[in-house]
Amino acid sequence: MLTKLVYDKDIATLTLDNPKKLNALSSDFVEEIYERITSLKKETKVLIITSGSPKAFAAGVNVQEIHDNTYESAYLNDFINRKWEAVANVKIPVIAAVSGYALGGGFELALMCDVIVASKSAVFGFPEVNLGIMPGMGGTQFLTRTVGTKIASELLMTGRFVGAEEALSLGLINYLAENDSEMMLKAQNMAVEISKKSIMSTRIIKEAIRLSQDVGLSQGIKSERQMFRSLFSTSFKQKGTEAFLNKKK
Repeated sequence: MLTKLVYDKDIATLTLDNPKKLNALSSDFVEEIYERITSLKKETKVLIITSGSPKAFAAGVNVQEIHDNTYESAYLNDFINRKWEAVANVKIPVIAAVSGYALGGGFELALMCDVIVASKSAVFGFPEVNLGIMPGMGGTQFLTRTVGTKIASELLMTGRFVGAEEALSLGLINYLAENDSEMMLKAQNMAVEISKKSIMSTRIIKEAIRLSQDVGLSQGIKSERQMFRSLFSTSFKQKGTEAFLNKKK
């Protein structure tokens, strides 16, 4: 097994655990990640994704597999298919806890998450241009939506690596921890905090945020308002407002 999945009440932690290859993403590895994610327990409220090795969160896509493919074989065999986007399609909040290298596909995997907590050892980058290729898991799209076209163009076209402190200044990560232990503690505490909220609210907030990347402002506000109204029918809303009003009295 290349991954480990552990549950702590309604929080799941998926650990990438192929240290000999620095968690480089191969088709087999991604298939296992896909199966883990699609089989999460229904009661899971938050997912944390991290690495079992301090050296790398995930050091890109397996270069041998890229080398062995031609355009024809990659096209006909659907190399890098929808399964590689599994993390982006998770409906619950996802927190990436990143230490070491998060390069290429590993960087894309982190960007698919809703929140990134990193240790000072974290290094981010898209070195694909040095291999004569480009990101294929959504890197050009996720990075541009996060930092804008100018910064994304520089990083994607030069292949320059970004350290954890610069990543924080660019808005690539949410929190910077001194070490791996502090990083995991921060990720776990955040997961607990989110898990205490209405699962309907957190899911629909995530849906609205993702929608904002695909539609114009007017349509986004219109959709948000409908999502807002839809929460009026939930038990969470009724209990939450009643508790607030009773406390105020």
